[in-house]
Amino acid sequence: MAFQLHQLLQESARRHPDRPAVNFGERTLSYQELDAATDTFAGLLLDLGVSRGTLVGIHLRRSVDALIAMLGTLKAGAAYVPLDRQSPRGRLRFIVDTCRVQLVATTRDGLAALDDALDGASSVRHIVSMDGAGPGQRTGRVPLVEWATVADAGPYEVGPPATIDTDAAYVLFTSGSTGIPKGVAISHLNALTFVNAAVDLFGISEDDRLSHVCPLHSDMSVLDIYVALKAGACIVGIPDMDAMFPVKLAQAISGGGITVWNSVPSALVSLASLGDLERHDLSSLRLVLFAGEVFPLKPLRRLMAAAPGARFCNMYGQTEANSSTYHWVGDIPEGSRDPIPIGRALPNFEVFALDADGQRVTAPGGEGELFVRSSTVALGYWEDPARTSQAFVANPLAPLVGERVYRTGDVVRLDPNGAFVFVGRRDQMIKSRGYRIEIGEIEAALSNNPGIRNAAVIAIPDERIGNRLAAFIEPAAGGLTRDEVIAHCVAELPRYMVPEEITFLDALPLTPSGKVDRQRLSRA
Repeated sequence: MAFQLHQLLQESARRHPDRPAVNFGERTLSYQELDAATDTFAGLLLDLGVSRGTLVGIHLRRSVDALIAMLGTLKAGAAYVPLDRQSPRGRLRFIVDTCRVQLVATTRDGLAALDDALDGASSVRHIVSMDGAGPGQRTGRVPLVEWATVADAGPYEVGPPATIDTDAAYVLFTSGSTGIPKGVAISHLNALTFVNAAVDLFGISEDDRLSHVCPLHSDMSVLDIYVALKAGACIVGIPDMDAMFPVKLAQAISGGGITVWNSVPSALVSLASLGDLERHDLSSLRLVLFAGEVFPLKPLRRLMAAAPGARFCNMYGQTEANSSTYHWVGDIPEGSRDPIPIGRALPNFEVFALDADGQRVTAPGGEGELFVRSSTVALGYWEDPARTSQAFVANPLAPLVGERVYRTGDVVRLDPNGAFVFVGRRDQMIKSRGYRIEIGEIEAALSNNPGIRNAAVIAIPDERIGNRLAAFIEPAAGGLTRDEVIAHCVAELPRYMVPEEITFLDALPLTPSGKVDRQRLSRA
């Protein structure tokens, strides 16, 4: 029985060593090969001083090597931190410093970004280049180890790590309302509870081929990777460049024989709208899972017609508790405007909503804030006890038990069928392109520019990507151009958080209480 995530790989390797575990383009590894490669990577980490409690940075695109590095890190008894390749160097440095990352796995084209992000006080002691350093490349003061020199050295016997199921397996960083990203620490048990529920609920088997298109720093990739490993299925990776083109996605499904698709709705909206679906065979699909934002009904109906053999499921959750509810999508009548419910709790989960008086919502039409009760509830925010105490709270329905639940901040409504329907955020958090974004983080980044006196950002609903970001700028003396504001945002924020629209105002409108009048801005 698996108590830790990497044991899912080991168990499947014992059951069927020769079955394909991962396929990325021309590269395929069997379960036996993947198990052996991750043993060797774990051995390398142990030789370099990695131990229990160490955090390893995964500065890699989705790839076979990324899976080797992630699983090898777990086998070494450490935890990993996916580092978004698109992050500006300040954000990258903040994550590395906050987690006191001791080793980073990257590629030759990632070395320059790491050089910029790591300063003399950095905790990083080694960098592992997974594809070999190019001629003349260097990493400043940090020693460079080439994976190629180790990978073929032969099998490495890795003993059981000193970790247990409640130890951290990985830390995922999300947007923070104060301008400071939040690192969500997830234990092996947190992830395994979701993985076990998903495998059973969706009937994942060794005959399935699961798409791997979700970013490594997104909690949705947990399903792509670990659900497949538990079932002994094949992970079918879709390269970053292919993921940008809807026709390439359609080709990946038809050519790769993908049976289970998992992604944010925006990728599926593009597939439905621009994927040239009538020229591609989607009959291999038996299950389409989507989460992270609202799926517009028109493209969803079009995609369901193109893949009539697949069941479609709307999933809902947060990094802090993984996906916790699901809803099977039935026929969508023409002209329907009813939102798709987020549904009911997954097996071994409890979700409940409390109204403004702290009473449990039980009647149809009732609204309240959603709470999640499960062993998926994360350990907390890394090195941030104050924010941890705000979101991970004592169960208000059983205060004497000492049990923690996750307070989502999402307002939901109970429908006549007993399913929850998402209403909105209690705060300013929004979803765009499947990413969770705190408006406050963008505003904090804008306020760092001396040419900006005041700034406000609002979300504009968009059928294709969920929400567009519009920034309203009150410039300081001297003013700024739109291009200068965009350049500043690109340097401060991940690409998906850069506003699409920039409007300059002499002064931001205010409410009678002196706060920015966001309703007036939304009508501007």
